[in-house]
Amino acid sequence: MTITLYTNGFLSLDGADTGLGVSQQQFGTVVFKREKLDGSQKYEVVPMPHQRYSLAFDNPASGAAGRTQFEEDLRKVLGK
Repeated sequence: MTITLYTNGFLSLDGADTGLGVSQQQFGTVVFKREKLDGSQKYEVVPMPHQRYSLAFDNPASGAAGRTQFEEDLRKVLGK
């Protein structure tokens, strides 16, 4: 099990591109489909079980879900 987060926010699992991106926003972690909708700059948000994830630590002091939990949740959302 390997998740890779690239500097542009793109995500891959086990070396395969997921077609998703991730961004840390003021209100939480946002996972989104990278395809633009109707030619606009808006992206379709992918609902995740937790509002905020730490993408750097497994057990952050903030109490947010960690990197391992993010990977598990992402796999569930993608059905992998």
